[in-house]
Amino acid sequence: MPFCPLPATFSDDLATRGPTGVLELGAGEGAFARVLAGHGVEAWTLDRRGPRLGVRPDVVADALAPPFGPTFGVVVAANLLRQVWEDVAATGPVAWRSLLAPGGVIWVLEDEPAEAPPAARNYRDYQRLLARLQPGSRGALLAAERFEAARRRWDWPGRWEQGASENRWPADRDAVVELLASGDPEPGGEVAGLLASIRRSGLSYGRYWWARWQAEDEA
Repeated sequence: MPFCPLPATFSDDLATRGPTGVLELGAGEGAFARVLAGHGVEAWTLDRRGPRLGVRPDVVADALAPPFGPTFGVVVAANLLRQVWEDVAATGPVAWRSLLAPGGVIWVLEDEPAEAPPAARNYRDYQRLLARLQPGSRGALLAAERFEAARRRWDWPGRWEQGASENRWPADRDAVVELLASGDPEPGGEVAGLLASIRRSGLSYGRYWWARWQAEDEA
C-alpha cells in the first residue's frame, strides 16, 4: 500500500543511493513498486507469494531470509514489519542489514493505528479483523511507540531516525464495503458494526510513521 507524501529524506535516498539498487521486501501486489517507478526507480521486488493480480515479484522468497548479499543502496519495507513483528520484535529483522551495500539504508514505513478521526479508526479496526481472520499471514497495525521501544533494545550499531506524517493516499472504501458485505454479516455483530461505521464515516489511512537505519561506520 502506498504512502503519500513520502518523507523528503526517503526521496533524497532514492536519488543518492538508488543507483546502487533498491529492493522492496514484501512487495505484494506491486502498489508501492509503482510509486517507486513514479520516482524513476525500478526496484527489485521480493514477496513470499507468487503472482497476484497479474503482478509477479522479481524474487519469490521469505523476506526474513532474502537470497541476496550486500547489494542494495536502499532496502524498503512498506507495511511489512507488522506482518512479521512477532518473529523479529526481540532483535529486529537482522537479515535486512546484510542486504546493504556500503552506505546503504533500511527504510520501514507503517500505517499508525488511530482512534480518531472515525475514518482512520475504521481502517485500524478493519486491519485488526483481517489479522484475526488470517493469523500467521497478517498482523494488526503496529504503533510507532511500540516499534521505538523495541528497537531501542536492539543491538544495531548505527543511527536510527524516526518520524510521522499524514497519509493522504485514498483508501478504496467501496472495495472494503463490498468485501465485508459479501459475507452476509450477522446483524449486530462485529463485522456488521464495522460495515455500518465505514458506510457512515468513511475509510482513511490516517497517519503513518517511518524509520530509517544506517550503519554506524557510514552514519
